[in-house]
Amino acid sequence: MFRVLGRQHPTIRRLRVLRRDPARRRAESVLVAEGIHLAQEALATSRASVELVVLSPELGRTEEGRRLIAALRQSEVRCFETSDSVIQSLQDARSAQPILAVVRRPRWPPDSGLETAQPGALLAVAHGIQDPGNLGSLVRTLHAAGGTACFVDPGCADPFHPRAVRAGMGSMLRLPVLSEPTADLLPRLRERGIALLGADAAGEQEYQDCDLARSVAIFFGGEGRGLPPELLAELDETVRVPLQSGVDSLSVGAAAAVLLFEAARQRSATR
Repeated sequence: MFRVLGRQHPTIRRLRVLRRDPARRRAESVLVAEGIHLAQEALATSRASVELVVLSPELGRTEEGRRLIAALRQSEVRCFETSDSVIQSLQDARSAQPILAVVRRPRWPPDSGLETAQPGALLAVAHGIQDPGNLGSLVRTLHAAGGTACFVDPGCADPFHPRAVRAGMGSMLRLPVLSEPTADLLPRLRERGIALLGADAAGEQEYQDCDLARSVAIFFGGEGRGLPPELLAELDETVRVPLQSGVDSLSVGAAAAVLLFEAARQRSATR
């Protein structure tokens, strides 16, 4: 049996703070992974270190949950149990998950993903994205398309917010996600000869006409406003997804999927 924790136990109070306080998550260099899939990913990923797990009786009511409990018993991870109602109070998902894991963030060198040898860097740069779910989806899409790193300007939502981690479905544990002011990142990218592209509804060229097989960093702007004019002026090119009349723009996630998978297609065609 795992030790049972009440609502006011320090571990439960700590989880409550980590859920809502990005400064505390940064200070402790941790993220909170919600659900069976993310717990499995954290346990299986060599770059991640699971500090502790809190689960509820609900986890043992499915075969998959029972297998995870057995794996946890075989591990060295500190495991605790709490009530279904307490674990639900620690989440904001529509369907609360029966397990939460506190995971130490992977440590990535600051130049992770900037290599320009073939097939070259494929970077996403988030600037002004305010919704954690959109940010997590961007990281997941980049990972799925074979991207090399995601850079996040501090003006964005926290990429390790629980909703971002949930939307990323474990990609934050496998792909470098680095926080850096865009103004500092631009010269570092130029020094390496990485093309700077801005995703913009009024972009100069359509995405399929853009060379995405080279080393590129694609900048994605915030919901509604997109990339600010002063940043667009700093970039080498702007690229758009052609839309039918009456449609002003795509969501960040949709635009990222189109552009990043076009990059993957072009890179595959050149091999």
